[in-house]
Amino acid sequence: MKAISACSVLVFALLLSIAGCGGSSTPTPPCTGSNCPPTSSSDYLFESSNSQISAFQVDSTTGALLATLTPVAGPQSAGGIVVTSTNFLYLSDFVNNTVYAFSVDNTSGALTAVSGSPFTVGTGQGAGGLATDPAGKFLFVAESNTSQVAAFTINSTGQLTKVAGSPFAAGLFPVEAAVDPSGKFLYVSNNQDALGSISGYTINSSTGVLTPIPGSPFSTLVNGGPVGLTVHPNGKFLYVAMAGTGVPSDHIVAESIDTTTGALSPITGSPFTTGTEPTWVAINPAGTFLYSANVSDNDVSAFSVNANTGTLSQVSGSPFAAGSGPFFLVINSSGAVLFAANELTTGIPAFTIGSSGALTTAAPIQGSGGGTGLAIVHHP
Repeated sequence: MKAISACSVLVFALLLSIAGCGGSSTPTPPCTGSNCPPTSSSDYLFESSNSQISAFQVDSTTGALLATLTPVAGPQSAGGIVVTSTNFLYLSDFVNNTVYAFSVDNTSGALTAVSGSPFTVGTGQGAGGLATDPAGKFLFVAESNTSQVAAFTINSTGQLTKVAGSPFAAGLFPVEAAVDPSGKFLYVSNNQDALGSISGYTINSSTGVLTPIPGSPFSTLVNGGPVGLTVHPNGKFLYVAMAGTGVPSDHIVAESIDTTTGALSPITGSPFTTGTEPTWVAINPAGTFLYSANVSDNDVSAFSVNANTGTLSQVSGSPFAAGSGPFFLVINSSGAVLFAANELTTGIPAFTIGSSGALTTAAPIQGSGGGTGLAIVHHP
């Protein structure tokens, strides 16, 4: 259902007044121009690139650009990006080992720096992938150069406080992180571990303290260098993009999650073939389709997901061209639109998602170039 503009509400009220009083009045003209609210559902799309965060208002159904917002200064060397359920946006700075924090006004899309931002993660360099729990209580940061994971509590204003005992040991060169939908488990991809391992932790729901899951780290059994990872919305499966180290890989590893312990075990048929050097995986909110960003092939692979077994099947027409160097993917909350952060060009490729999972190219959003991450906040 389309949203009713403020002007339409005024006209409707005026018509009621005419009907009640029997009088006449000149009708208010329809709202026109850039100051009018959008007539359809929209989202705010944020792109991280070196030293800047670009922001756009986009149509939730078509991905079309509705407005370009004023960019703000961001991390010098943009790493991870994540938005919490409480509308705080966090971005890591790899070189300075810090995390930038902003509150997001979901009415205007405006970003306001959180007091104390940027927050120091640790000594040296290496702040990378970010993850948060569904309640927005904790932030987790993969520290690549020190092979650790830092954990922070998030207060009501978005400020970060380091969790007791943080940082926690991980595998060799952890790069990305993901939390399951229950908020019980954290998974981290160890890019340079032998046979590409995944570290798993239980999350203390009160303190944010991380405890290694028995059996962690879990081998993916693929010599492919894990990067991006995501958990299925039903919490039963973990998918890992195996980009490779040295020699590019072309697989997604799928793991079954023991929902009681968090332990991982390979799904039958895993690994599944993608394009060359998949760096990111994204799954739609319904859990029916999964996509990988294949940075070396300049395309996106699409799969249908069996929600009972976790197995993947190629969508007809896959892969889909996605500009030069698609690195990161994000899907909006309605599951209708997919965007790709593009390392090598200024455009942000946009796609609508069909009922079969096939992608249809939409007009690209003109970003700042060198994008390494994307986040979406829904406009109410």
